[in-house]
Amino acid sequence: MAKYGKHNAKNFGHGRSPKHAAKNALRAHCGNGRFATVEAHSQRFNLFCDWMRINLGIDDLRKISHENLVSYADHLKAQMQEEEISVATAHNRISSCNVVFKILRGDNKIRIDKIGVLLDKKRTFIRTSPPNGTNTNSVALLQEHLVAKDLERVAAIVGLARACGMRLREAILSNLPRLRNEASKRGEINIQDGTKGGRKGAFAERWIPATDAVKAAIDYAIEVSPKSSKNLLSPEESYISFLRGPIEKARRSGFINIIKGFHELRAAYACQRYEELVGHPSPVISKRKILSEQEKESDREGRQVISKELGHNRTEITNSYLGSSTK
Repeated sequence: MAKYGKHNAKNFGHGRSPKHAAKNALRAHCGNGRFATVEAHSQRFNLFCDWMRINLGIDDLRKISHENLVSYADHLKAQMQEEEISVATAHNRISSCNVVFKILRGDNKIRIDKIGVLLDKKRTFIRTSPPNGTNTNSVALLQEHLVAKDLERVAAIVGLARACGMRLREAILSNLPRLRNEASKRGEINIQDGTKGGRKGAFAERWIPATDAVKAAIDYAIEVSPKSSKNLLSPEESYISFLRGPIEKARRSGFINIIKGFHELRAAYACQRYEELVGHPSPVISKRKILSEQEKESDREGRQVISKELGHNRTEITNSYLGSSTK
């Protein structure tokens, strides 16, 4: 029985706001104990509430269906694939939704079992199909699609991800004037802003060649960057609000019908660099059954360079971009 009102009332009688209802239900369930557990589940579920309001226009948890929860899991899967969140974070957010809905509803009708299967991702995996975006015509088509939707800044992100191998966050937060200056003076750029895991500064340098494509991507990003901004955010805009605004709008506009996601562009960059460094296509594009010792060494050296350019410290992670040379 609901503690704060009738079970058939809005948000199952636990409060007018979905966020407050979830926290009230957790507190009641835990008997005012396990404060850390209540807070952790509440914070994670609040993100679901934000997604629910923006994407579904719903402010009553009674109206949420199992299909809605699966859609939210798909949203987290996309974030995970683009390296915005970790596998563990995606798993924990879905798990908290399971917990809250069971407490609110008193049943398991809105629940995702086998979360790992749904996310379809291990911490390291081997890519078996070529990434979208290897064809630059597809990238140009996607950018034209985004510009037509008044999403020029997202089109700029597409360009930076494909030309520079940037993660979504890195493309949004990069100091564009600095990159242009480095490209002009040094012929290479150092990707430092928005990097994963707090990587920053001289101890984590991440230089990549400033090709004509890189320079063009930077120039276009500067062109569409908001006034008085060094990156793709306006001065009054937060990274989170940009994700929930233009990025979410881009995804809903049919983005995935052209290219599955921003992370595919990063993988396409890796495949291009592999061919430049090693002299033949990456294994995921053209698998060769037998490699000579010299070819194996060339593969290892190429992967080391690409791993560093992508901001990783382990060459085995390149399997998720290039495919494996041994399997």
